[in-house]
Amino acid sequence: MKNNDISIYIHIPFCVRKCLYCDFNSQVPASEDAFFYYTDALIKEISSSREYLTDRKLASIYIGGGTPSVMPSMCIDRVLGCISDIISIEDDTEITIESNPGTVTEYKIKDYVKIGINRVSIGAQSMIEDELRALGRIHTAKDFLEAYDKFYWGGIDNISVDVMTGIPYQTRESLIKTLEEVIRLHPKHISAYSLIVENGTPFYEKLMYGTLPLPTEDEAYIIYKLTQQYLAQNGYKRYEISNYALGTKSGSSKDKDYRCRHNLRYWERGDYIGFGVSSASLIGNHRFTNTAELSEYVSAPGAVKTEDMTLSDKDAMAEFMFLGLRKTDGVKISDFKESFDTDIADIYGEVMKKHIKDGLAEFIAGEEGEEDGRFMLTERGMDVANYVMSDYML
Repeated sequence: MKNNDISIYIHIPFCVRKCLYCDFNSQVPASEDAFFYYTDALIKEISSSREYLTDRKLASIYIGGGTPSVMPSMCIDRVLGCISDIISIEDDTEITIESNPGTVTEYKIKDYVKIGINRVSIGAQSMIEDELRALGRIHTAKDFLEAYDKFYWGGIDNISVDVMTGIPYQTRESLIKTLEEVIRLHPKHISAYSLIVENGTPFYEKLMYGTLPLPTEDEAYIIYKLTQQYLAQNGYKRYEISNYALGTKSGSSKDKDYRCRHNLRYWERGDYIGFGVSSASLIGNHRFTNTAELSEYVSAPGAVKTEDMTLSDKDAMAEFMFLGLRKTDGVKISDFKESFDTDIADIYGEVMKKHIKDGLAEFIAGEEGEEDGRFMLTERGMDVANYVMSDYML
């Protein structure tokens, strides 16, 4: 459902070292000069985008990468200052920065707090040393624990932790050890991603040569389900295929909602604008994406697009469904009607009935009847989400 809110994504494409599974746009190694040239480019692009931000309410800012925490904090400060000159950053604006252990100091965290960052996402991935080395991570389990403590005691306690499943050498026992160590810290949010081996990565080459020691397909599925069960038993409610949060169990107004507000913006097709190399934007049905070439972006910030299109109603409806169905509470029937001025049953009635019959989806009537109900995937449907969602492409 559309409103006057907008979110901002800032892409920082620099890393200390690229992980063996990563296919994101990141550059290594990064020099001090590159940090400042890139910051200047970001400010130019943001300054030229006032038309998208004026008279809007800023819901969230997400600084992702790459590894944003390798950037000097003064660069992050300049970028946020440029944004605040155009659109008001309120006390309740969610401002997240991604961080990898070993790239932050107490001084940098103090700077983050001073400039308004109030949420951090730390990439742990595993607490097992052999698994971390196999992933090509630059940190150890001890490094992660130290980084977590630095953020928590430094004044940012809204912490999300990333873990990965189905990775080289992982077993059920090693997964439980990782989850135990992470949960002991009581982070507000946990993202648990299943490894996908992407073409063009070192992992893909190893897979082709048969030298990537992954769990079997059956074992990876058991690990995936075990992750869900263990997190649920420890108070983490799954609200999206790979994301879990505290504080969303009862729905009481007294509960604090620790779901990632920024990512919900994507799944609910709200307006967002991305700044930086490879960053994507959606304003209404206008979708556009910046060039993936760093030199091209720095030379003309925001000018070169790899994608720039207005989505048709059919494309927008399909996005509404396959993004919205990623959430455990699915899509709201009245939101579809409000967004497209047509009933969801007129477009997707047959496929919805098919998925309900097959036990892959269910309809939950709202308090005001079917018009305010929700359509969502069952747990079985979530397990085969890619198959189910493909049926909603018009």
